[in-house]
Amino acid sequence: SPSGSTVSSRAKHLGTCIHRTLKQIANEGVPAWSSGRLQRLPQTWSAQLKELGLLATAEELGQMSQALGNMLADPKGIWILQHHSQAACEQVLSYSSNIAGHGGVSIVDRTFVDEAVRWIIDYKFSAPEAGEETSDFVQRQIASYQAQLTHYAKLYSHMEQLPVRCALYFPQIPLFVEVAAD
Repeated sequence: SPSGSTVSSRAKHLGTCIHRTLKQIANEGVPAWSSGRLQRLPQTWSAQLKELGLLATAEELGQMSQALGNMLADPKGIWILQHHSQAACEQVLSYSSNIAGHGGVSIVDRTFVDEAVRWIIDYKFSAPEAGEETSDFVQRQIASYQAQLTHYAKLYSHMEQLPVRCALYFPQIPLFVEVAAD
């Protein structure tokens, strides 16, 4: 349906903008982001979205600000964004598949090494639906993304000898959920 695709492309563009901001914050360091700078973000996002042909509503910009504020007020959110060794945002991993004879590219939102563990974290800008229990929401998200995270974990385990742990992070809630990737 056209409306369904509009919604998903809107959500995709909003996600792209906030991913870009999270990458910038992680690269520059959380302390570089004053409250004044954070307050100017909705204007920045609005301009970026306009370039993508989207007029963002005040509500959408508010939700993006809220998500970012949640993450920056959450100890786990700060931990994800702070400086770590071998850290990268939106890291592109190319892989080849011997089975099907084709390869592909995976993009990892955030990865780093902390206490000799490789962490792979995928940001998800979704929240429980009206009336949905958080636990049910979490199970639904894990079911959706476990295979993808397991795939990322395998790619890293071929590149380095570190143990790999994966998680989903939901800034809108905020919630950090470790996902078994094996």
